[in-house]
Amino acid sequence: MIVDVVVPFRVNSSFHYRIDPELGKEINEGSVVEVPLGTKKTHAFVVGFPTKTDVPEEKLKNVCQVLKSEPAFDANMLRLLRWTSDYYCHPLGEVFDAAIPRLNLKPRKRKASTKAKEIDFGVLGKESAQKPVLTQEQKQALEEILSPSETRPVLLHGVTGSGKTEVYLRVVESILGEGKGAIILVPEIALTPQLMGRFAARFPEQVAVLHSDLTPSERSKQWERVFKGEAQVVVGARSAIFAPVKKLGLIVVDEEQEASFKQEDSLRYHARDLAVVRGKFENAKVILGTATPSLESYANATSGRYCYVQLLKRVHEQPLPKNYLVDVKDKSQWYQARTPWLSRYLVERLEETLSAKKQAILYLNRLGFAHFLFCRDCGHTYRCKNCDVALTYYQTPPSLKCHYCGMQQAVPKQCSECEGTELDSLGLGTEQVERQLQKIFPGARIGRMDRSQIKNRKELENILQSISRGEIDIIIGTQMVAKGHDFPGISLVGILMADASLNIPDFRANERTFQIITQVSGRAGRAGDPGEVVIQTLNPQQPILRWASENKSLDFYTTELNARKMFAFPPFQRLALLRFQHTDPNLVHKYSEEIARFLRSEIQKNGFQCQVLGPSEAPISRLKSLYRWQCLVKAASVKELQVLLKRVSQFDMAGKSKVKLAMDVDPINSL
Repeated sequence: MIVDVVVPFRVNSSFHYRIDPELGKEINEGSVVEVPLGTKKTHAFVVGFPTKTDVPEEKLKNVCQVLKSEPAFDANMLRLLRWTSDYYCHPLGEVFDAAIPRLNLKPRKRKASTKAKEIDFGVLGKESAQKPVLTQEQKQALEEILSPSETRPVLLHGVTGSGKTEVYLRVVESILGEGKGAIILVPEIALTPQLMGRFAARFPEQVAVLHSDLTPSERSKQWERVFKGEAQVVVGARSAIFAPVKKLGLIVVDEEQEASFKQEDSLRYHARDLAVVRGKFENAKVILGTATPSLESYANATSGRYCYVQLLKRVHEQPLPKNYLVDVKDKSQWYQARTPWLSRYLVERLEETLSAKKQAILYLNRLGFAHFLFCRDCGHTYRCKNCDVALTYYQTPPSLKCHYCGMQQAVPKQCSECEGTELDSLGLGTEQVERQLQKIFPGARIGRMDRSQIKNRKELENILQSISRGEIDIIIGTQMVAKGHDFPGISLVGILMADASLNIPDFRANERTFQIITQVSGRAGRAGDPGEVVIQTLNPQQPILRWASENKSLDFYTTELNARKMFAFPPFQRLALLRFQHTDPNLVHKYSEEIARFLRSEIQKNGFQCQVLGPSEAPISRLKSLYRWQCLVKAASVKELQVLLKRVSQFDMAGKSKVKLAMDVDPINSL
């Protein structure tokens, strides 16, 4: 008996093995077996049972053992994984491997009790299970979403504080009542413990959690609970889209616009897009929830491909916060000459907030004390030895760090180039903001929420609890403060450098700036009073900042979609980014040129409506000691793009170049 398998390595073909007919009766498509490959043994996934093979009898090897006879994937999941492999041009074996925890590939050892425990949600998991009264808008949204005739994905576009989470909970309740299961995807599970807690409280004993913060053993046990049907609701980050939920009836993608739903290495899938595909395959409802839709989802909703449901008001008729733009290039607005990033107006609002015993958030998406350290005598800047970036300067404890490769070094006492001792820092980070505010408000309790301060689930839970209990007056943070948090005590939000993200060399810069300002602003005024948002900018007339501050989302989406259409960017064209990496810069450049020539010849030969931009050096030209080049492929037809990328993949494998080529379909990050 012959079995066809795929292995978890970067090979595009499957392999044939011989299996004992008696063992063969135990397995199906989706079963896991162990096979010899070269000089080693590896697990492999069964994808078929061919009646004949081209492999000579004497070269046909035997399957070593069956690891998991019960299929790890059902027919619907096998279909999704094959679609994922095909669409993202990624080897099927690696796609299978990404969809199941490694520990669950091994034969299960029988124990006295096999029932896995629920993950402890800590204090935040002890949310009230009591259901709030729905607003009229929420009731209408529920009716539209649960309508049996509505089979399209739903874009739930609700302003911040409009009660989207309660809508999710009610839909899950309805789905569970039908004997079906649900998947709730969140952008970064470590940043949204409140959401996890609400689901655990509302559906006790029924919620499993899947995300990268779990230990391999915890992850394995949670996956097994879902696989056995012990947990009907899965809350997780992007990889939870592959959860083996029985009778799937619903997929919710919360904050669907977030870039972290896109995997940035190996299998470069987008969990939001896979949610739409899986929902279609399994006849499950799909809800994409957000206050700031991605342009792709907004275009799908307004064109009728998605059902468009809006929540225009906050719950309890709470008003949206008032916004105030401050022009910080006007020196008369500065609080002090040495702090041009802090306006007098924002300091006055902070004083009022502290006097009223309220809380404030200050947003700055920059880690460390300053952008970089330099020598005043010769101008030398300290840069990473492995990456083409400056090292970020930290004062506590004193160090220079690279946020890309993790390289770290001590702060020198003198310049390594001229031996001068006049070393200074330039730029702004959350650490410096914290230091200055401690001087201005010595009696205030100040906390910091960023990756350098919060490294695990427990530390995050501690600071969130401190904020909830009113033990912190001013919270300084990066994007971590913008996502999914509901703090009634926050009455003031200050955005320190609103222009910073507009200057990133990426066609999505406008979209991301609009989204983050809207999201951060939405943290203010959730307890009755309107709250205020102070947006500090070098250009108060900038349209993106104006639209975000005035809640004019229609103006933003209309203008930005027109610009995307004019320059042929998504959602009007499909993109694929080809990245080339090697330690030899000349080799990378040469191979990128070779692939670009091959692409252009294939486009011309087949008459494809595609365009190749580049190759060119990546904006960050060296990362982790690898030199980087890239080229962008634009296509009007996704089918033509798929054909083109498959031919590139075949050309690359046949040439056996030393340069690593990675193909990123629907790229989110072009740096």
